Amino acid sequence: MNTAAEPQLELRGVTKRFGGVGAVDGVTFQVEKGEILGVIGPNGAGKTTLLNCISGVHRVDGGDIRWEGRSIAGLPPHRIARLGIGRTFQIVRPFGSMTVRENAAVGALFGSSAARRGLKEAFEVADQVLELVGLKAKADHPVSALTIPDRKRLEVARAVATRPQLLLLDEVMAGLNNVEIDEALEMVRAVHATGVTVLLIEHVMRVIVGICRRAIVLDFGHVLAEGEPEVVLRDERVIKAYLGERYAKRLRGERGQDSAS
Repeated sequence: MNTAAEPQLELRGVTKRFGGVGAVDGVTFQVEKGEILGVIGPNGAGKTTLLNCISGVHRVDGGDIRWEGRSIAGLPPHRIARLGIGRTFQIVRPFGSMTVRENAAVGALFGSSAARRGLKEAFEVADQVLELVGLKAKADHPVSALTIPDRKRLEVARAVATRPQLLLLDEVMAGLNNVEIDEALEMVRAVHATGVTVLLIEHVMRVIVGICRRAIVLDFGHVLAEGEPEVVLRDERVIKAYLGERYAKRLRGERGQDSAS
């Protein structure tokens, strides 16, 4: 049972190797119930591998993953989903022969123990989540008719239909323009407002600053920095490893303007 002092999700020295290489190497952090936590870092830092370990796609080689005080390391994905951990994937793969509504209903049929219901109730859940993510008007459209942003919305809808307590989002804003990013931000806020804890991987820094209370930076499988986004993004180690000189110059310019004002 979760207590006030107990994190909803806790990683303790989690390690995952591929051919002897530590894709995730001794990662330790906690996720508190009700927060939005951002995970950032360069390509190849181990971010998606980390989500795969949490969701059971990969079996960890070391350390422990605890959900509400219970170890879930080694459990298969379907059992972890039934405990209340849902996720999206970086490459969206909807069921092409189904409508948008039918795709969303799949989550309700095969998700967490609390979500799994009969077919009629599954479609009712699908209608609710499609309205939540802004796809209600396209419920009866074939998936082939959806744009990339709408496919990403459907990926989120299908995950939310499992009725997760924790939602893992893997770069749902990748490839979107500024207007589409703003719309996706509102979608994540809407999902979070229903009481869902969110752990998201993202490369768009205004997303991290805009909705995350904390950010964790991964580099070569290790936690490089952790803290409030505004603080983490000013860390010289993070700038050097991930954000680059262009970001550093812009940051120095902002500091100069603050000093002059």
